[in-house]
Amino acid sequence: MGREKDGLVTGDDDIEKFESEFPDINIPVRSFLRLYISLANPSFQSSPPALQQQSSQPSFGSVFGAPQPKPSAVLSTPTFTQEVPEEEPEVIKEWRRKQAEEIAARDEASQKCRTETIAKAEKAIDDFYEDYAVKKEKNIRENKDNEDEYLQSLTQSLSAGTTWERICKLIELKNSQSKTIARTGAGATDITRFKEVLLRLKREGDMAPGAAAY
Repeated sequence: MGREKDGLVTGDDDIEKFESEFPDINIPVRSFLRLYISLANPSFQSSPPALQQQSSQPSFGSVFGAPQPKPSAVLSTPTFTQEVPEEEPEVIKEWRRKQAEEIAARDEASQKCRTETIAKAEKAIDDFYEDYAVKKEKNIRENKDNEDEYLQSLTQSLSAGTTWERICKLIELKNSQSKTIARTGAGATDITRFKEVLLRLKREGDMAPGAAAY
């Protein structure tokens, strides 16, 4: 140790001073500092061969004491096990296929029934309005014919006979016992005498008072 101090007075003094100020933390600081001093001070190359060998070609791991990773540890990639789903049995596959076919058949039948129902409803509506239009036209035509017949008969009846004859014909009065006789009983009015007067005026013809009033 004394020989090393004689050869490296400046370098060892700096190292010892640094080590006294910064305690050892399990890192070869002496080797690092000697390398640094040798690079900064060319006279430091006269150090003993042991130190030169120790400080020549330093590596990152040897200087700082860091462990070198193994190539296998760096290159190895983690493996993940993926569970492969089990394949369904053939029975389940067949059941699913039949279910899908049944559902498709039901959907097709439902759609067909819906289409037929809509078609029947539309046809029923069309038939209803067509029948309604035919009946309406028929009623209008019949009412027109009846109106013409009524007006014609009314004109003929008004132009034929006396006023009393037309009155008796209008009320269908043929005799005093006809159906136009009012009901008898409490609160009922007996119009037998009135009908007898109308029939007598009808029999008198043109000689009856008011026969040609219309």
